[in-house]
Amino acid sequence: YHKRWRNPGDEAFTQIPSMIYPNIPARDEFYLYSQALIEKGDHIRLRDIRLTWELPLKAKQALGLKSCRIYSYINNIGILWRANKANIDPDHITGFPNPRSYAIGVQLDF
Repeated sequence: YHKRWRNPGDEAFTQIPSMIYPNIPARDEFYLYSQALIEKGDHIRLRDIRLTWELPLKAKQALGLKSCRIYSYINNIGILWRANKANIDPDHITGFPNPRSYAIGVQLDF
């Protein structure tokens, strides 16, 4: 609103139209769906990381196991790069992004 057209020549500096009275709904709707309000959605996102460590063979045999794996997992790590300057997340433009989650575990095979 504060960047709207106010004086002749402002169209060289802004794409936000002037405010007029009485309001013309078709004029506002035209601006609402115009390319001036479109942001790029290109981005590179790091979604998942899983790290696994398998117990060495001798330790598994001593415990009577066929395999023993210890793992950690992280989900929804974040955006590494985005093309828009407005800091918008293309997957969640109207709400909060999914929270980051962490998990650790052990997988045993007897």
